[in-house]
Amino acid sequence: MKRWNLSVVGKRVLVYCAGLFIMALGVSLSVLSDLGVSPMSSIPYVLSEIITSISMGTFTTALFCSYIAIQALLLGRRFHPVRLLQILGSFLFGWFVDATNFLVSFLPEPMLYPVRLVWLVIGMACVGLGIFLYIAPDMPPLPGEGVMQVISEKFHIPLHWAKIGFDVTVTAIAVALSLWFFHGLHGVREGTVLAALGVGKFLGLFVHRWQGALDRFIEKDAVQEEETALSDQPA
Repeated sequence: MKRWNLSVVGKRVLVYCAGLFIMALGVSLSVLSDLGVSPMSSIPYVLSEIITSISMGTFTTALFCSYIAIQALLLGRRFHPVRLLQILGSFLFGWFVDATNFLVSFLPEPMLYPVRLVWLVIGMACVGLGIFLYIAPDMPPLPGEGVMQVISEKFHIPLHWAKIGFDVTVTAIAVALSLWFFHGLHGVREGTVLAALGVGKFLGLFVHRWQGALDRFIEKDAVQEEETALSDQPA
């Protein structure tokens, strides 16, 4: 049984929320670059361009909730109610996407390709940093990661292959929507491929440099030691 004190819980919630916000900021900066968004955000972005009365954040939340439904279908009776906590992360991330899109709207729209590329790279770095922060506290994952884990376990596929298959699938759907409604690629461009390849590189860099400091801040080692001590006690 976990016995986190309020200080540890507060730190973990703070880091989790900061990670989601920074990740949402990275998505918004990718939108600003107009070179294509990451696979995770490709469908919500294209849908928000098709139905402009509904925000990208709202479509993100709705899509993420559909991923939870897919998890429930695949797991059946093995679907644990704790997975429903992913709904909270879905709404929070969707709200952050709309908030950061609003903040980024005050930045000048880049016209030159090199400037747009710079915004894209900064966006990729923010997404990588956001993932680094939000996964550290061991709180419920976003539904995208959740459905990848379920697919991996259900069909006995290595997780990295499940992620690749998932990214390819959502990107293909976004491309199909774009071609159908805009008769061209809209929101899915070279930046989508670069994000799929580059975000992991940034994530690895942050893990290498800051994992120890982050673990100390959220007192991860202390919690693990306490859990080990509790498990060693006689029943």
